[in-house]
Amino acid sequence: MPYSTGCTTVLSNFEANLNYKDVNDPSIYITFPIKNEPSVKFLAWTTTPWTLPSNLGIAVNSDFEYVKVQDIARNEIFILAKCRLEEIYKAKSKEPLYTILHTYKGSELVGIEYEPLFDYFLERAKDGCFKVLSGPFVSKDAGTGIVHLAPGFGEDDYKVCVKNGIIRPE
Repeated sequence: MPYSTGCTTVLSNFEANLNYKDVNDPSIYITFPIKNEPSVKFLAWTTTPWTLPSNLGIAVNSDFEYVKVQDIARNEIFILAKCRLEEIYKAKSKEPLYTILHTYKGSELVGIEYEPLFDYFLERAKDGCFKVLSGPFVSKDAGTGIVHLAPGFGEDDYKVCVKNGIIRPE
């Protein structure tokens, strides 16, 4: 219930919405290096960067096609959904921005381990954390086709982690 500490009373929905403003949410691209091949990184996009310290997994859509690309400008290798390439690499010149090195079905990526971003939950690796999981909610309309999972912050994240035994509801 909205509450005014100044008036020491509750606020109506009308009063609470008087100060409503549209704001731009921050979003960032983040890389997750593959554990046995750290020069190759999963490329994810998130609108909730404050949840990254709680990351326990990443999700791909098993039915999507994914590509390993050599980013020419950065000289780095990324894995992302093929359908998101044109949005991520908007060509401003005729020069190629990437080279496709390999194509995968999303289901082929499931189970690959990656290096965690932070060391807060390293002991959870034995529970199946820090792996690629299948997430049917991963969509083609935004991001990179790879979703970072912080089960304490999102319902879809939580459900995928429960299904894979990372989180055990009591």
